[in-house]
Parts: sequence; C-alpha cells; structure tokens
Amino acid sequence: MKKFLKIRKRSKSWGADSRKPLIENNNNDIQDGYSGYDNPLDQNTCTTQVEKEIPLQELAELLGVTPDVNPSEDGSCCSLRPETDSAQQKQRAVRLIQASVSQHLPKPPSDLDQNLHQHLINVQETVPNELLRLSPLLEEMGLTECLINCYHRQTLGHIDELLKNVQSCKKSFVLMNWILHMYLSQELLGHPDLQKMDPMEKVDLLLFTELAAKAKNKLLDNVQKQVRAHLENILQIERRQDVGDKEETCIGLYINTIGCIHAMPKEAQKISSKLSDEVREVCFQELLMFLERYASEQTEILGKKAKMDKPETIHFFKTLKTCKELKQHVQTNSKGINESLIQKIAATLENMEDFTLKLLMEIVDHMAEIHLKNYFKTENKQFFFLILGVKAYFPKLSWCQDVQKRVMDEAYKLIAHTYLRHLIRSSQKKLRKCWSTDVGQTVTEDAETLHDTISDLAPGVQQWNLMLLKVQELLKDKDSDAVKLTAASMLKECPTWREDKELLPTLLRWKGLSAWEVKEVLEVLDSLSECRPRPRSVTWYSCLICW
Repeated sequence: MKKFLKIRKRSKSWGADSRKPLIENNNNDIQDGYSGYDNPLDQNTCTTQVEKEIPLQELAELLGVTPDVNPSEDGSCCSLRPETDSAQQKQRAVRLIQASVSQHLPKPPSDLDQNLHQHLINVQETVPNELLRLSPLLEEMGLTECLINCYHRQTLGHIDELLKNVQSCKKSFVLMNWILHMYLSQELLGHPDLQKMDPMEKVDLLLFTELAAKAKNKLLDNVQKQVRAHLENILQIERRQDVGDKEETCIGLYINTIGCIHAMPKEAQKISSKLSDEVREVCFQELLMFLERYASEQTEILGKKAKMDKPETIHFFKTLKTCKELKQHVQTNSKGINESLIQKIAATLENMEDFTLKLLMEIVDHMAEIHLKNYFKTENKQFFFLILGVKAYFPKLSWCQDVQKRVMDEAYKLIAHTYLRHLIRSSQKKLRKCWSTDVGQTVTEDAETLHDTISDLAPGVQQWNLMLLKVQELLKDKDSDAVKLTAASMLKECPTWREDKELLPTLLRWKGLSAWEVKEVLEVLDSLSECRPRPRSVTWYSCLICW
C-alpha cells in the first residue's frame, strides 16, 4: 500500500486538467446509478492511446472472445459493425477486453463458506497471469492500459459481489484481509513480473477505498450479528443451568462471555489495529445489551433466593465473580473505545455488584441477629452455632477467593458490630450468670474465635474484632485515666466506632461509668483529636500523641 501511494504521488495524472473529467464522470455515474466497477463506456477505463485503427477481429482472436456478439442490455459487450469513429471503435475494443476478463476471472464457488479461500487464490493467480499473457499482444494496439483498468475494475466488482454473499465473520475477515493485504501485494498487482507495465500506477484509488469501506461495514455487520447470537446463547444456557458447586459451572458464564467478545478484535488485530478497535466497540455495544438483560434477570433471581429460609450463597458469589471479571476485562481493553460506552458497562456491573453484596449482608445480618439474640439471652453457650452458620453460608471457594475475601470482610465487620450491640444491651449481671464470672474473657474468646473462622475462610481479611478485644481491658480499668487510655486506643484502632458514634458512649455506660464520667472521657477524646499536646508534657495523654 505504501508503494502504491508513492507511485500515485509521482503520477502526472493528478494535474488540474485531469481532475475536471474525473469529477464530471463521477457526477454522471451518480445520475445513472452506476456503481463504478465495470462500466465499459467510462472514458477513464482507457486513457488517451495512440490514435490508430484497432483491428477488432484480430483483437477478438487474441482475447479468445466471440467477435460478432450483439450488445447485451447492460452494454457489457457489442457487435463489431464497421465504425469509422475512433472513439466508438475504442469503446468496442474495451468491451471485447471486458468480455475476456469476465471469461477468465474464476467463477464464484457455489459454497462460498467452504471454498472462499481457494477461490481467492485462483483469482490472485489468474489476474497477473492474464496481464502477463495479454500485455505484449495488446501493447502494439495501445490497449495495455485498457487491459489493466478492465482487470482492476472487474476484479473489484467481483470481490464486491462476494461481499454481498458472505454471512460469517470468518469469511468476512478473509475478504477484508485479501483486499487490504493481498490485492496490492507482490502476489497480485505488485507482482515483480509486472514491473514493466506497472499496474499499481493505474489503480483507481477511489474505487479501491470504496471497496475497502464496504468490506469493513460488512464485517462489522456480521460481527454484530454473530456476537449478539453467541451472547444470547450464553444467556440461554445460564437460564437453564443449575449452579451447584462445580467450578466450571460457576466460572463458565464470564469465561464464555469474555471469549466471545475478545475473539473478534483479536482476529481483526491481524489485519489492522484501527479495525480491531472498531470491532471491539461493536462487541462492547452488544455486551452492554447482554449485561442489561443479565442484570435484570439476576436481580429477580437473587431477590427470591435471599428470601429463602436457608439461601444458598453460591449463586451470589457467582454473580459477583462474573461482574468483577467482566469489568476488569472491559477496563483493561478500553483503549480506543468510546468512553461513555465503557462507563455504562462499568456502571451496570457495579450496580449489580452492589445489589448482590447488599443481599448477602442482609442474609448475614439475619443469621447473626438470630444466633446472637439467643446467645445473649440463654444460659447455653450458643456462639458456636453462629460460627457453624458462618461456615455453612460461606464455604471455601477456590475459584473466587478474591470475591470471597471482599464478602467476608463485610460480613466480619457486620457480625462484630452486631455482637457489640447485643453486648452493650445486656447487663453484666445477667451475662455473668449465663456465661461466667469473667465476662471480658468470654468476649475475648468469642472475638478470637470469630477472627480465626473468618481468616480461615478468607486469609488476609482485615481484623474487625479489635473493639471486642478491648472490652476485657476496659472492664479491668479501675481509674478514670486508665479508662481514658483504653477509650483512646479504641478510637484509634477500631473503625467501627467511627461509623457508629453511639457505640463507645454506650459501652462506657455499660461498664458502669456515670453520665458525667462518660462526658468527661468523650471531652478528652475530642481534645486529643483537635489539639496536639506539648512535647514536654508529662500528663497521661502524652502517651497518645501518635494515636
């Protein structure tokens, strides 16, 4: 292609005088409804040649066509009645050459999907062979350029007809690649044996670019249809499938979806990076419509599952994993794609994630409330039942450890917060009766058990039991300064307190502090958050400079 463009720049035919006939001829073509590939009467088909009589009978014999054929309705050929006018004689010569081109170009196979590749090989062998065979014979008649132009126009017209009948993406890619990388290559018009006649210089760039544009549009249309059909099939399988606990069932949805929308741009990249971007955008447009249907259906399905007495959470994890992987794929491959399209896809997936996580936390909250309510009101130690409930709802899932860590982080925080709320609503006297005389020790044991359980299910999860672990220390504090130190430590280490401002004051009252003592502690904490103590201060809060 670069060679071709360089040649065109050197050509003298780009002068001001040559542009006017081209514009006029193009206007005539538009008026006549002509496509431009094979009009035998187009004056551009044969540029000015040597003004001499063309022996039409001899030309017909050289070309191997019938010399006395009457013109067809479309004017593709004509009879050889004696003509004295040089222009009319030239037109008849062009029609004979066109008839030869039509005769020698390979006919399209009946089964295009099966035989397209071989057919294109036949075309790329035939064209240079015929140019080499006929060029020396037609050179003396001044018809070499006519021969080249006829083969150029009719070959492009032939490919245009193939495009109309190609329905699959695979064959569309084959044709697109052939047009952009084969037609002007050394395998065809740029063949080394054709250097003398140099057909590349006579290629009509407008016709070529128009055909390339048609091929691209046909390709994008077929990509859209095929990707839409594949995604719909994936959704149909998802509707019929029972999730179960098999890994291939849980990851199949996003793997198949990514495979579908990634394969086409990858194939297009072999032809053109720009084409790859356009194909990817079509795929992402189809993905957005697919996700909107998927999200709508999952919202209904998950909503029903969340209302069950013992909902299985595997389906929730599958949805979260699917959303995460699809979002990651789209964001990783967003270069060159319309930004608003990427944002719509990401928003659809994030909304689905938020909804799914919200339902899961409602399940966790319901489970924690039931078990902890019994645990704090009965004499039988039932914290173990909460742990069993957590393990039952959240089994270890090797295929979505990243998602499970995110879910367990939220569940851990929620359970710890719920535990603390139930604790401060229960009197220490009652708890000493139900549990043991050392309430603080029991809380510490529960906090450690909870952390060990969650960490086993999701290694590396954030530690949300710190405030519970401070309860024993707070209960042992005998003077106000010790209480203030412990409270300050809670404030620093426990994000839960900052989310629920009533927790710490209520916990201090639960310990046994009076209202004015609680107020004093809170005032000290407020002052610590607003002011820094002097470097040489020896008061009790100098220990808390870094909190």
